Amino acid sequence: MTIVFYDHSCSMCVGVTGWLSKIDHKKQFKLEPYQHSEILKNYPQIDPADCEKQIYIITDRGKVMRGADAMLEIWRKTGHWSSFIPSILRNPPFIWLARPIYRFIARHRKSILA
Repeated sequence: MTIVFYDHSCSMCVGVTGWLSKIDHKKQFKLEPYQHSEILKNYPQIDPADCEKQIYIITDRGKVMRGADAMLEIWRKTGHWSSFIPSILRNPPFIWLARPIYRFIARHRKSILA
């Protein structure tokens, strides 16, 4: 099971994880608001303060991913009809664009949906 640490105080993050819970028919994801997570304490390599800035996941194989890479992995695993797209976006030059675009959106997410 992939653990998804997200910011529960962010309406965009709550919306995305709400959508994810609706399409997660295989129950592949455990959605964890980082603010109240006991599980997060088991991963000292993840700084809770950084979880406020970007999404983190722990894959079912124990790999820690964050930001655009985490979002692409979530998208890939959803089984959504479009889940082939992350396989393309993970490669250069697309990932070179995806990471800064993700960081920009993450930095301004509270004002985007205000």
